[in-house]
Amino acid sequence: MEVRILREAGIDEALYGLGLSYGLTSTQGMDSVMYLPDVRMRLLRRARALANMGDGHNKFLRQMQVWLDIKAPLYWWKQMDQYKVATCTQSESTMHTLMKNKLTDADFEGGLMQFMLVYLNAKIDDKDFDWVNRHLPQSFLQRRVLTCNYETVRNILRQRAGHKLKEWDVFCTAMKDLGYYTWMQEEECKSTE
Repeated sequence: MEVRILREAGIDEALYGLGLSYGLTSTQGMDSVMYLPDVRMRLLRRARALANMGDGHNKFLRQMQVWLDIKAPLYWWKQMDQYKVATCTQSESTMHTLMKNKLTDADFEGGLMQFMLVYLNAKIDDKDFDWVNRHLPQSFLQRRVLTCNYETVRNILRQRAGHKLKEWDVFCTAMKDLGYYTWMQEEECKSTE
């Protein structure tokens, strides 16, 4: 499994909105977040304090967007699909890519038994898409670009910390590279490192 952070956005806008609640940005506008260090520091401290409170206190996290490039087995994607609030994915289409090349061990998390690989490839040679698609093992790696927000990431970190599926440790460890991950450290994922 591989997880890569592509981009983060909306941080200044989320801080600006947070500042409206406290009268910190009402009179100065968006420039106060970007160009007034004292206002920005106050907003960053407030955001860190509110990030783990929940109950709407941390709703600014919903405006902080994250784009991730994830290559994971189908069995992991089934669990990730539980997080449908504020997420969107685009994937390597099985319909369009499955039959383009022969499958190798590298196409599966942990590899695949040789006889299964030979049989799947024989069906690919026969151009039997329906059969290959129906019998594709759950360890098949699918790549998707996932868009979500910091609140969703926070919920995933809390709910999947210490999960028995090792791929969640990979995901949680990758999230440590987010620019504002420290706001979520209270419920930090347990890494297997």
